[in-house]
Amino acid sequence: MAGSALARLIENGGVTLYPLLLCSIVSVAVAIERGWAIARAARTRAHVHPLVLRAATQGIVGEALAVVRMSGSPYTSVYEGVLNHGDPESRARLAERRDAASVRELRRYVWLLGTIGSLAPFIGLFGTVVGIIRAFDNMAATGSGGFAVVAAGISEALVATAGGLIVGVLSIFVYNAFMVRIGNVAAVWREWTDELLVALAEAKAGEEPVRVARSY
Repeated sequence: MAGSALARLIENGGVTLYPLLLCSIVSVAVAIERGWAIARAARTRAHVHPLVLRAATQGIVGEALAVVRMSGSPYTSVYEGVLNHGDPESRARLAERRDAASVRELRRYVWLLGTIGSLAPFIGLFGTVVGIIRAFDNMAATGSGGFAVVAAGISEALVATAGGLIVGVLSIFVYNAFMVRIGNVAAVWREWTDELLVALAEAKAGEEPVRVARSY
């Protein structure tokens, strides 16, 4: 029953409802894929960070590298780069680049949601115009007015408008939610990277021999 009602609604919406249907499928696919990817990346790095930080604080760089490599996640590559560089300045620059690359990876495909959110209302507006044109065309063909003559065109216009607004609003909502989530994750990751850099610097300073000046 619900399936036949949906099919009838799509039929009443005219040809413009088909691109809106495609846009909705793409939005749902991107939302599911990115939601899973972001959650997995955040969970993996949250698991790896305390282990790497503890090993780095104790000066056991080999153990920290083993933890990173066992994770098998591209989002923890920043730790491997930091642990393999001895110069603090180059280490900090590398960490910044790899954190930025991780955030770019999180944002992959998210632009599709923003694009669909901006484009869908215009597709619906186009369907509205087509429906109004159809209504007036029916009036011209019959030579008379009345609701029965223009009902099909008005129905097409209203369904196209509603479809465009629904797809657009939901896509923009999910897009903004993802951007906020990615921004929060990126901020936490930068803090964790800074913690590791400080821990490595303190461990290195603790290893340096203390030089006592002698006076003769």
